[in-house]
Order: sequence, then C-alpha cells, then structure tokens
Amino acid sequence: MDIFYPVFGVVIAISLGIIVLTVFFTGIGYFKRRTASFDVVKLKRFIKDGRIVNVHLSSGRIFSGVKFVGFTDQSSTKGGIPFSLSQMVVCETAKGARIFFRAEAVRVIEEVDMSPNTALEPTPTAP
Repeated sequence: MDIFYPVFGVVIAISLGIIVLTVFFTGIGYFKRRTASFDVVKLKRFIKDGRIVNVHLSSGRIFSGVKFVGFTDQSSTKGGIPFSLSQMVVCETAKGARIFFRAEAVRVIEEVDMSPNTALEPTPTAP
C-alpha cells in the first residue's frame, strides 16, 4: 500500500491535467466557431491581392474597376449560413465596400492594366 498511493496520486494528477486541457481547448474551439465570420482565401499564382479586375457575370452584367480580394472559405461557415452563400468571390470597390458574387454566377474575371485612365468605381453594365 505504501507504493500504491504515490503512484496512484501521480496518475490521477496527470489524468486530471489532460481532462482540464481537453475541456479548455474544446471550449476555445467552440467559441471561435460561434464568433467566426467569413475567412477570405487567397490563392497563389492566381490574381494578386488588390489587383484591379473586371468581373463578367453570367447574366451579362459587368463590374468594372473593382479590386479582387479572394474567395470565401467554406470551412469557416459551419454556422447557420446556407451552403450556396459559402462559395463566393470577394471584390472591393475604391471606397472599401465589399462585393460578394456567387462563384457559379461569375463567367470571367479579367485583369485590368493599371493606367491613369482606369476608373476605380465599379460600373455595372447590362447588355
């Protein structure tokens, strides 16, 4: 019995430490999932961040002179957001307002040369 109590005490202390750390990190993960917003994914060797683009939609509308930001991350939307809203292309106007396009609605993303004549305001046009 003299060996049992010291060994058993160490095993219980280690087990309780593991349980407390597991509960702590599970709680932090739950809190982060509940308070997380959309994450924007950036792709290497695609359109560079902040590049001016023209977005051509399937409906025929064209948004000219918007900055390409990235795509919304699907894994960050495990809350009450519909799946169709989790796959979006994110662009930004010159004033800083973000525009979200459904990925399946985008037909072409065209990079624009940065010349002094390039308009930075989005100008939606219909055919």
